[in-house]
Amino acid sequence: MDTVTEFTEVKGARKYRRRTVDEKRQIVEETLSSGRSVAEIARSHEVNANQVFDWRKQYLDGRLGVNGRECALLPVTVNEVNDSSVDEAAACPPAAPSPGIIRIQLPRGDVHVEGSVDPDTLRVVIQCLSR
Repeated sequence: MDTVTEFTEVKGARKYRRRTVDEKRQIVEETLSSGRSVAEIARSHEVNANQVFDWRKQYLDGRLGVNGRECALLPVTVNEVNDSSVDEAAACPPAAPSPGIIRIQLPRGDVHVEGSVDPDTLRVVIQCLSR
């Protein structure tokens, strides 16, 4: 009797790489600070972009070891205002509140904010530039 033996190649289960909290944080910070898209950064680290978006949410919620919503105190310098402009402003108060201007100098760049800004966006920009 003839017997036929078939060999089939069984592919092993897909192995997922487990990322440490530090690796996740580094990837998320890269998405927040660089001008590259999340998908591009995810591909470069061989991670699904949806996973990176989930890590970003965890990061901002403070679940990756750093509280993304926690405020950090930074040194502030207040420039003197010309006294004549203060007297003029006191004499003629504006009818409606006018938006202010904020200038922040950080080691990695300067931030100039005019008008109203989303506080969450401003916090992320300051965090990224202050590291």
